[in-house]
Amino acid sequence: MSLKTQIRLGVCLMLALLLGLGSYVLLTIARLETETPSVQLTNALAAQHAVWLFLFISSALGIVLMVRLPRLVVRPLHRLTADVERVAAPGPVTRVAVTRNNEIGSVAAAVNRVLRQAEDERRATLAELITQRNRTDSLVRGLDEGLLLIDQHGLIVLANPVACLLLGQPAKELLGQPAAAVARHNEMLREWLHALDKPAAPPADSASNPEANRPAGPVYTVRPHGENLHYQLTVSPVTEVNEQLQQAVPAGHVFCLRDVSAFKNLDQVKSEFLATISHELKTPLSSINLSLMLLQDERLEAARRQEIAGGIRSETQRLLGMVGQLIEVARLDAGRGIKLTLGPVPLPEVVRYATDIVRAQLTDKALRLSLKLAEPLPAALADVEKTTWVLINLLSNAIRYSPHGAGLTIRAVPWGEMVQLSVEDEGPGISKEYHQRIFQRFGGVPGAAQVRGGSGLGLSISREFITAQGGQLWVESQPGAGSCFTFTLPAAN
Repeated sequence: MSLKTQIRLGVCLMLALLLGLGSYVLLTIARLETETPSVQLTNALAAQHAVWLFLFISSALGIVLMVRLPRLVVRPLHRLTADVERVAAPGPVTRVAVTRNNEIGSVAAAVNRVLRQAEDERRATLAELITQRNRTDSLVRGLDEGLLLIDQHGLIVLANPVACLLLGQPAKELLGQPAAAVARHNEMLREWLHALDKPAAPPADSASNPEANRPAGPVYTVRPHGENLHYQLTVSPVTEVNEQLQQAVPAGHVFCLRDVSAFKNLDQVKSEFLATISHELKTPLSSINLSLMLLQDERLEAARRQEIAGGIRSETQRLLGMVGQLIEVARLDAGRGIKLTLGPVPLPEVVRYATDIVRAQLTDKALRLSLKLAEPLPAALADVEKTTWVLINLLSNAIRYSPHGAGLTIRAVPWGEMVQLSVEDEGPGISKEYHQRIFQRFGGVPGAAQVRGGSGLGLSISREFITAQGGQLWVESQPGAGSCFTFTLPAAN
């Protein structure tokens, strides 16, 4: 029974009693008017008793309704309020009890529906927050840069694996600790914190140059795995909006350690390249200058003059080759690409021409050249000039690194739909860790290319020439066992 119905029934019962008693009094008074005096006295007493009974019953009903009706209305509301407060308080209770099927029960059921919807939304929001947190955590952990976050109270609140590696401490020893306390026994962190004491850089136009507000910081060199790694420190302030002050307030600093090892290595390689190329240019120029001075001597015999002229020609060819390499690199850097004239190229003729070019170098070192060309050998679909240049470069490198009196082998065989050509030497060999580096510009084996006089450009250009023709160029080598440089080209139909 609903609360409204209960109230209506109580009021109707009270009205019925009052109406009944009132009707009885009215009937008694009407009878008194028509009866004899002797009977009137008796009926008057009865009417008086009826009136007193009416007043008593009316008072009793009024008192009962005054006490019962508020309790009937307010008690379910108090119970509902208590249930809602228990649900709102921390604890396992998540539903409001529905005791009766009335208005209060309807309100409780509606509150439960709202709570279920709020619980579903809370779970969805929590799942999304967990997903975003895991995604952010994976992103921070996967960075190849060191990231350290210190809040406005000086506590370390975030340190990714790279930052922990640089600091030499695990994350559990850093997170939640005061940065100043950790810096007392950590020299690296102490140096990082010194960057906060430096004056800030003047503001720049962030719209045209967003990185201008992040000036380059100091570079630190570490050796976590025996190899020199260079990290550049950048410190950025963190701010948050204060709703009361309606302005941004400091919330800490982010220390970002960017890996600049590649740039440092490139600078070092370029410096070594400049030193090498300067030496390589100076040597033939000095030889040419000396030869020209000898040619000016009129007493020199004609045969000797021819010999000196041949030396000048050889040194000039060497200079032209080096300048040609630099020109090719400049063209490729300018984005002009490689111009190819493809056609059937008989590899035996290319081998014969290349060996004739390096014949003098072979003779100087008494090297034994062996040609192993398959029969029949299909023609290659290639650019004859670029292919010959690559083979000459590989032969020149093999001669440069081969010991006196060693052997060289040139092989050419069909290889499926390709033709494979290789140059094998008996030099010192190359460690596997440098197999890819030697094909990079200005790359090479540390301590070898510079001593031997290599420019560090030939193999890089050779690979680009072969790749542009649809082939591949690689090396197979190990220390003390020589090297075998191999390239493939498409076979002509």
